Amino acid sequence: MTRRLIFEVEEYSCPVCGSVNEVVVDYERGQVICKNCGTVLRDGIADLGPEWRKPESSRAYSGPMGSSIGDIEYGNVKVIDKIKAISLKKFSRPISTPLERVEADIREFLESAREKLGIPRNIIEDSVMLYKKLYEAGYRAPRLESYAATLYFSLKRHGVAAITLKKVIEGLGVDRSSFVSAYMELMNIASKLGIKPPRVDPKIYIPKIVSTLGIGDEKSAEVQRIAVDILRYIISIPRVRNGRKPQVLAAAAVYYACYIAGVEVTQKEVAKAADSTEGPVRELLKDLSDVLYVEVSV
Repeated sequence: MTRRLIFEVEEYSCPVCGSVNEVVVDYERGQVICKNCGTVLRDGIADLGPEWRKPESSRAYSGPMGSSIGDIEYGNVKVIDKIKAISLKKFSRPISTPLERVEADIREFLESAREKLGIPRNIIEDSVMLYKKLYEAGYRAPRLESYAATLYFSLKRHGVAAITLKKVIEGLGVDRSSFVSAYMELMNIASKLGIKPPRVDPKIYIPKIVSTLGIGDEKSAEVQRIAVDILRYIISIPRVRNGRKPQVLAAAAVYYACYIAGVEVTQKEVAKAADSTEGPVRELLKDLSDVLYVEVSV
C-alpha cells in the first residue's frame, strides 16, 4: 500500500556522512532516515492521508498517476515534485513594501491579460513601469479597472490597433463606466507627471478594418492604398478631424476606398469592422460629402 505523507519538501543533508537527499521514510515512526548511515534527519512527520491502493492494481485505473508536491512513493520524493519545490523556493521572496505588493498583483493581472488577448511582452513591462509611476504619484482608481486602463494606455502608446478598447473591456471582464473613470484619472495624473497622452495614427486601423471586412487578396491591397491617401486628406482638415476617434476616421477612409475600388460594403459593416457604431461613421461621411469629391469614369 502507498500512503500520502504531507510535509514541506526541503533539502536533506546528513550531518554525519554528508550525503544529500539519500533518505528513506519510516512510515510507522514518521521519520526521515539517512540511507547511508541511519541517522534520523527528521522526526514526527504527520500522516494526514488515507490509505490508497496502488492505482495500477485497480480496475478503475486508466492512465499514469498524477503528481503533486508532497507525494511520496516507496520512501523517495518524486523528482518532478522536487523540481517544482526548488523552483518555487528559488523565485519566491518576501514582499515588504506596498509598492512591491502592487507590482506583484498587476504583473499577475497582466500575465493573464497577455494570454487572453495576445499582448506582446514589451507592452506588459511598459504597463508595469507606468503603473508604478502613477501609483507613487497617488493613482488610486479601482484595482482591476486601473490595471486595464494602464494596459490600454500602453497599447495606444505603442500603436497596437488590433487590441481595441472593446476587446480590453470585454476580454478582461472590467466594468465599462469604472474603466472610463479610471482612464480619465490616469490621464490627469499622467499629465501632471509630464507623460504625454498617446497620439494614435488612424492609419494603423486601416489593415485591421480591411481584413475584418473579408475583402479578397486581389482587392485588399488596392483598398488599403486608396484608403491611406484618402485618410491623409481627411486628417488635413481640422474641423473634420478634431473630436473624432482614430478608428472612425479610418473607417470613413476605407468606406470611400471600397467605393472607388468597386467593392460593395455598407456603412454598418465598416463601422462594425472598426469596432465602432454606425452613427459616428455616418456623421463623418456626411461632413466629408461637402469637402470630398469622387470622380467616377464611365
